[in-house]
Amino acid sequence: MSRERSEMRNLAHRLYRDHKKMLDLIPKHNPAPDFGFVVYRLFGDSPTRGKSAKVGDGELVYSGFAKNGVSFLPANWRKELDRIGVTWRGCENWWLGYPFISLMELKVADDGTKGNLKLNAEVGPISNHKVRKGIISAITAAAREKNFDRLLFPVGASDKGRLYSRFLRKNSIAVNDIYDTDEMGTKFMQLIADFGPEFELVASVIPEFFRLGEL
Repeated sequence: MSRERSEMRNLAHRLYRDHKKMLDLIPKHNPAPDFGFVVYRLFGDSPTRGKSAKVGDGELVYSGFAKNGVSFLPANWRKELDRIGVTWRGCENWWLGYPFISLMELKVADDGTKGNLKLNAEVGPISNHKVRKGIISAITAAAREKNFDRLLFPVGASDKGRLYSRFLRKNSIAVNDIYDTDEMGTKFMQLIADFGPEFELVASVIPEFFRLGEL
């Protein structure tokens, strides 16, 4: 080792020793979790938009993935919507082109290790206000009849001018370690299975959309 390199190393050691207390106060952040590993494990290595995949006991239609969130559609929703056989004006370029989308998002806690997976569903930017309002009313009425209190739109969801309205409640599950892909995959499937009855209820009212007039 040259004299110059030796002096540089000794200087670095002195600086670390002299400032160790301050350096130890700097929080050490874990690398960001790669939620993509979980998504690709569940939907396949190279999921394509519009492709169905078996996820746990359910079947989901893949839409897309971005950072800590994945969008999809329950396959039974797409099946019922396809039976109507219309272009959903206003939604042509929104997600999969249907008036609904579902999302699973990872929320990281302040400690950088724990977190929550949150499942949501949304009615999108349907151009015809009468149709959009009718869809929200149909889901609300069915949920009320079946006492499904986790299907609930926010106040004003069907007001004219509103474009996006999420409607799942009590819809998150704790994750103890966001770097544990096995745990996150299990919790993902658990949350999907837990909301199976709500997904089925939405699918059951979709045929009523035929009666909403011009789509």
